[in-house]
Amino acid sequence: MAKRRCAACGGLFVPRRNVPQQRYCSNPACQRTRRRRWQRQKLKADADYRANQAAAQQRWRERHPDYWRRYRQAQYEYAERNREQQRVRNRRGRSAGTGPSPPPIANMDAYHSQIFVRSGTYRLVPVTAEGVAKRDAYLVEMHLLSVA
Repeated sequence: MAKRRCAACGGLFVPRRNVPQQRYCSNPACQRTRRRRWQRQKLKADADYRANQAAAQQRWRERHPDYWRRYRQAQYEYAERNREQQRVRNRRGRSAGTGPSPPPIANMDAYHSQIFVRSGTYRLVPVTAEGVAKRDAYLVEMHLLSVA
């Protein structure tokens, strides 16, 4: 069978006979990349899957309410270094004079019903497919029409 190029690492591999559309080699890192890409696409496209994942995460948080507190205690130096870096980012953001400072920590698990965008002028920064924000930004003016 002809060799193919792995979609993750770019290396050549011989696909398995029983997987004719195989795009990733058997390297564990490449398999993690495959699963991560599948999940990202599934979360984007499937509302039921997205709701199920959110519910599962909520149940896990309810069963492990003190996880992050214990983690920060066990990884004290790492957590302290992150806190210091966040303080530096907060100071840098306030000194830039670009309006109100953003919340100090991003929370990917925030409920969508809590997200509220105020009318105003914003900088819109394009993000590449790799998830990297580009430096060029657009100034856009947004007006709230209704809250659903």
